[in-house]
Amino acid sequence: MIHSTLLGILAAVLSVFVAILIEGASLRSFFHLPAMLLIVGGTLGATFASYSISQVTKAVRDTRFALTRKKERDLKLIFFRFWEKARKDGLLSLEDEAKKLENPFLQKGIQLIVDGSDPRTIEEILWEAHEEEEKNDLKSAKVFETAAGFSPTVGIIGTVLGLVTVLENLDGGTKVLGQGIATAFIATFYGISFANLILLPISNQLKVVAKRESNERQAIMRGILSLQSGENRRILAERIDPFVKY
Repeated sequence: MIHSTLLGILAAVLSVFVAILIEGASLRSFFHLPAMLLIVGGTLGATFASYSISQVTKAVRDTRFALTRKKERDLKLIFFRFWEKARKDGLLSLEDEAKKLENPFLQKGIQLIVDGSDPRTIEEILWEAHEEEEKNDLKSAKVFETAAGFSPTVGIIGTVLGLVTVLENLDGGTKVLGQGIATAFIATFYGISFANLILLPISNQLKVVAKRESNERQAIMRGILSLQSGENRRILAERIDPFVKY
């Protein structure tokens, strides 16, 4: 099933093309390779100049993750399984379970329990790890937000360059002059369209995913502390519930 963000971007782009056709304009007049290269190259260049290569590549990886539908993990069921095992065989029996986990954050929490760390230490370690991951997740969204800020500005640069070319060829006649001005403004059209129809929606989706991941980590922290303190199953569920209802 197509992701809602991709569906929304597709709908937005199609609506622009439909509006162009309804207005009676030619689609060919809106395809201008030099303007496209300027917007893409200029936006990428300015973005790479603002962030490290590793930050930009991570943002791209996070986008692929955000736009891929993942099977949701039922944290309550996972912790209920841990609770049952700990109740029967003790907390040390969770060590083998921890090795099977795919979630590094959850694995870290279970391992801290097995190592016999005190609750305050566990909370501090997990909270610091959570804050660092949240900061990195939001930075990926910021990369696309920054690119969205550069794109319209680069479009204006392209328009100015195009108008300069038009002014240098004023003796070409009214038709040539009109075509030149239209071509000049295509760069602005590309810049605004890229920013608002593609880059900003991706940035917003990354923020949504970052919030979901943040809630999941906070649910894990509450579950870990509840599991260690030996609270009953109902209390364990009550501590997790506020963070998994999203």
